Amino acid sequence: MTTAAPPRSWPDNGDEQVTAEREETKYLLPADRLEGFAAALTNRMAPHRFTGDGANRLPGAHHFITTVYFDTPSRSHLRAAATNPGHSVKIRAKEYYDIHPSLAELATDPRQIVRYQPWLWFELKRREGTHTSKRRFRLPKTDVPSFFGEGRVTPRARQGLNDGGHEGRNDDGLQEIADYCSSLDEQLAATCLVNYRRLSWQEPDASLRVTMDLGLAYYAVPADLWTRRQALVRTTLGPVRGKEGHAVIEVKRVAALPAWLEEALAQSGAAPDPFSKFVAAGRTVLGDG
Repeated sequence: MTTAAPPRSWPDNGDEQVTAEREETKYLLPADRLEGFAAALTNRMAPHRFTGDGANRLPGAHHFITTVYFDTPSRSHLRAAATNPGHSVKIRAKEYYDIHPSLAELATDPRQIVRYQPWLWFELKRREGTHTSKRRFRLPKTDVPSFFGEGRVTPRARQGLNDGGHEGRNDDGLQEIADYCSSLDEQLAATCLVNYRRLSWQEPDASLRVTMDLGLAYYAVPADLWTRRQALVRTTLGPVRGKEGHAVIEVKRVAALPAWLEEALAQSGAAPDPFSKFVAAGRTVLGDG
């Protein structure tokens, strides 16, 4: 899928605003309706891309996310999210990477067309109805076992918390997530992965963001998840356990839904849907929930 205008970037503090306290509504959209809806968005909003520390500045990239979901041995988080999707708590980690299709013919190694950040973004996300809040911090993949197993953050990871203008925000997210993990009766561990391509649009003040996730695929946890020295690219995650045929649209806002966006959603045939990547992946991979 293409968009009609090149991506414009916004300051990191805007990203922080739209990921803190917000209203979030999800929609499922059939593949044959994507182009029209994307065009309607591009006519009113600028395509958005991450521009913070470690960002890929090259044009023409396709942006992907691999999300790792965590749960307890009793699957308490999955069962709660499946039973009551309007009230849930999720612990997840995201790795962002880009693929440059234009470089494919020049590459002698597939890794040459992949750009990624050398850390995961850990998130604690809470949902109450359509209201969501998120706390996050970043951590190198190889430091994850010590964090979840011992509650320990290595000096290298601690230094990374305060690099790139993230001082304060990362420390707060780390403490809140660490406190939540320590409050549980069981230890958390990775249970399933979801990989997808993401398109996004955002207002300059970050009061409204619309994301479109394409090609969702679900995976079991690879044995080398925390030791690998490469990105969590789809082709390296093992057999696909399941797929979602619809695009997942998420509208994240701090004010009322604009009339033009409400009309665009209606014309595309999209209706609010409580779809959860965590629940869909958990049920597919674990046969649970």
